[in-house]
Amino acid sequence: MAKGKEFKVGLFMALMAAALYIGFNYLRGLDVFSPLSTYYVSYQNVSGLKKGDRVILNGLDVGSVIERKFVNDTYDAILVTLAIDKTINLTDSTYARLSQADLLGSTQIELYINPGGNKVILPGDTLKGDVDKSITELLTEEGRSAANKLTSLVDDLEDALSPFVNRKDTIALAIDNFKAFSEELAPLARQGRNSLEQIELKIEYVTDSLVAAMGGIEPLMAEYKALGEKMNAIDIEARLNKLDSVLTGTQTFLDRLNSNEGTFGKLMSDDSLYNTLNQTMADLDSLFIDLRYNPKRYMHFSIFGRKNRPPADGREIAKKKKKNR
Repeated sequence: MAKGKEFKVGLFMALMAAALYIGFNYLRGLDVFSPLSTYYVSYQNVSGLKKGDRVILNGLDVGSVIERKFVNDTYDAILVTLAIDKTINLTDSTYARLSQADLLGSTQIELYINPGGNKVILPGDTLKGDVDKSITELLTEEGRSAANKLTSLVDDLEDALSPFVNRKDTIALAIDNFKAFSEELAPLARQGRNSLEQIELKIEYVTDSLVAAMGGIEPLMAEYKALGEKMNAIDIEARLNKLDSVLTGTQTFLDRLNSNEGTFGKLMSDDSLYNTLNQTMADLDSLFIDLRYNPKRYMHFSIFGRKNRPPADGREIAKKKKKNR
């Protein structure tokens, strides 16, 4: 019974290892059950290449690294064994480039099949090897270039500042003068700040006054608006026509007054009526004077009745008639 349990445990572990291997390769995009062909490639330095690293063609996983070992006892070459999909036909123009896959330093092998290959490479043959510039090398070159530029910049700064080193006393004096000037400028700055605050308060007061004034103007504007609406409602043209007609009639009336035509025209141009009226007024004045001093000539009062006396002029005429008899 113990041997049966051990066999089951061993079989289970083997199956788990196989499942782990198949799952790992499946996650990497490799079909474990597809037929693979073995190829070799030689490098002087594999830059951390490990078993199981990818072999890609145009960005597609087509195999993996299955072995790495030194070629001879001088250790100047490393032979890398590749397992590549059997359906990929490689020619003598194919080369395997060792490169970095990402910034973390993982390594991969990229296959490049250049056009013009005449001979198909059979499984077990050796491919041409090539090493791409690693990211570290690129960063090293960029860092070296930046360091050279920085060194040149430092040299330029040193050349530019060297004249000031010999005049450090003058520069120190200038700095002291600038410090004194700054100390004198501080009170002026505070005064200017206070003045700006006062100006700001005045501006705020003027703004409030303008707002209040605008508030008082609004009712006046409303009245002007209402007046304008009333003026628009009035038919000004008709009223102007009526006024023109009245002025025309007045002008005609004045023209007729200035002429000799009509009663008013004659009254204004002929003085005979004036003379007649003047004579009449003189006669009335004489009559009233005579009436004042001789009222008995014009007013008679009698209880029993009395013969009416003729007027003064009539009595004189009557006396003359009696004398003539």
